[in-house]
Amino acid sequence: MAQNELLLPREHGAYAEIAFPILTGVALGTPSFAALSFGVSAVALFLMHEPVAVLRGIRGTRAREVWIHRARQRAAWLAVTAVLAGAAAMVASSAEARLAAVVPLGCGAVLLPSFLAGRMKTIAAETLVIGALSATVLPLAISSGVEWSLAWSASGVWFVTFLVGTLAVHAIKAKTGKRVGTKWAIVLTPLLSAVTVVLGLLAAKSHWLPLGFSLALSLAGMVGMALSVIRIHPRQLKRVGWTLVLSNTIAWVLLITA
Repeated sequence: MAQNELLLPREHGAYAEIAFPILTGVALGTPSFAALSFGVSAVALFLMHEPVAVLRGIRGTRAREVWIHRARQRAAWLAVTAVLAGAAAMVASSAEARLAAVVPLGCGAVLLPSFLAGRMKTIAAETLVIGALSATVLPLAISSGVEWSLAWSASGVWFVTFLVGTLAVHAIKAKTGKRVGTKWAIVLTPLLSAVTVVLGLLAAKSHWLPLGFSLALSLAGMVGMALSVIRIHPRQLKRVGWTLVLSNTIAWVLLITA
């Protein structure tokens, strides 16, 4: 069945950005009912993006006409799932976990106007998406018995990792000379990547973070620098995407074994 029939999000990179933080949140500690409920709610909200985009006409008039009934049904079921799972998580979790849930929800609330306006491809909107998805670690990890500081560190590592990857993709598109991508990403990507490597090394040397967290940061920076140096055509972006998924998998292993 075609992806548009399933009404799944088209932004393939976003699947990694929702999956790895959730897997990190539950793997860092001992998963609880509250943690799993937070995860279900987060996935339901994530999957709501496509049917709501169809209903809003963001995918075009034709798509809305063809899929409007399925989109309404899918959006309704996902909304109910998100609310019920979220409510169960809030009831079953600690006050700290409930407070942590405000972070991804807050990012989502700030992002909502951009989504409704169909302006999700800007760097600002994509950064908010990264903030919301990487912050899903917080309530899941804290509900799994992880210390607040460690949960925030894991969320920060994923935020930087995803931001570097996103900027690298924008830079690759911008290098074609066409009106795609964001031109300043060509300069910002290697700079941010270099800073990330240095921060990772300093964190390892000074024990600011667990060693695995420091190595994951440095890995993100090195991948970003490599993508900045190697000449890559936009037609190879699928390969770049799988490269980022591979590096994210390594980062996840480093985080949960730290």
